[in-house]
Amino acid sequence: MSRIISEIQQGVIGKRSACHKYGLTRNTLHLWITRLAIGKLDSNLSKDLLADMNENQQNIALTKKIRELTKALEKTELKVITLETIIKVAEEDLQIKIRKKSGTKQSKE
Repeated sequence: MSRIISEIQQGVIGKRSACHKYGLTRNTLHLWITRLAIGKLDSNLSKDLLADMNENQQNIALTKKIRELTKALEKTELKVITLETIIKVAEEDLQIKIRKKSGTKQSKE
């Protein structure tokens, strides 16, 4: 995963080509890139790094981290809304029971 993403970030291969070469979907690749970026944010902004920066650089770095985390949160919230809408449509229009009612026991089948 990290090798594929590093190839993309270095410009060795494009996203579309990487998906084709490694048999991935664009959504999977995007998810991997997001996860790796969030992981790097934590390690990049460690206390040691912030201690070496002046106050202005710290503010810029923290602002960037806030923006990136906000974007990740917005994407996650949109995904939740989309999934809830799909479940609602399936239950109402297609008469498919998806959500488990609270307090019910699992069937033994």
